[in-house]
Amino acid sequence: MNQLRCLVAVAAAALLLPSCGPSTTPCGTFDFTGSPHASRGITMSLDFDFEPAACGAPACTCNTVAWVQIVRIIDLQTGNFLSPNSDQTNRLVTGRSDAWLNGWAVDRVAGRVWGYYGRNNDGTFASYVTTGTNATDAVLGDVPSGWPDRSWFDAVSVPVCIDAAAGCNNELTGFYYWLFTVGVGGAVGDPFDMTAVEWHRDAVDESVEEWNADAPGLDKNSFPAFTRMP
Repeated sequence: MNQLRCLVAVAAAALLLPSCGPSTTPCGTFDFTGSPHASRGITMSLDFDFEPAACGAPACTCNTVAWVQIVRIIDLQTGNFLSPNSDQTNRLVTGRSDAWLNGWAVDRVAGRVWGYYGRNNDGTFASYVTTGTNATDAVLGDVPSGWPDRSWFDAVSVPVCIDAAAGCNNELTGFYYWLFTVGVGGAVGDPFDMTAVEWHRDAVDESVEEWNADAPGLDKNSFPAFTRMP
């Protein structure tokens, strides 16, 4: 059923994408909740329980599991990509021969120097993010709002270990996909969510690469070299 819904979703977005492909295997357990709100968007929360054994990875103790999130917003009438701010417009992935990789960008509010979702410029995290460990869930909260009629908003949320003392430091530990659409008059249906498929990992790689390419000119901190767990 997820594969069918994914293919329908792709067709609705008028993207040239081959079959959605195999699902990824997270190194832990995701729990998504989300519902529409009255301001042309949704309120969502995503929990991640880090368990390296779930994906066959070696045991690893990580004391800080943070998040990277990428988003793509499409005007379904024109096919144009939309952005919440000029910072994000400047780091949109464009020009890729695989059309489904275009339009994605690392999701950050304007003026923030870190690419990690919810990270403040002083290195702390906003209240809508809880960093995790092996014993406590990492939690990402988001309330996208204000998107126009006939727009499509999708995201890939990625927990990542950023503990320098950990053997799995800078490893991406899972990939989770979610989306919603805004209809005529601003109506928003229930969001769709699923464990990400393999091409979503490529979209993350492209978005991180774009962030790093643009970081010096936009006064941002570059991401380190990430690897995928396991």
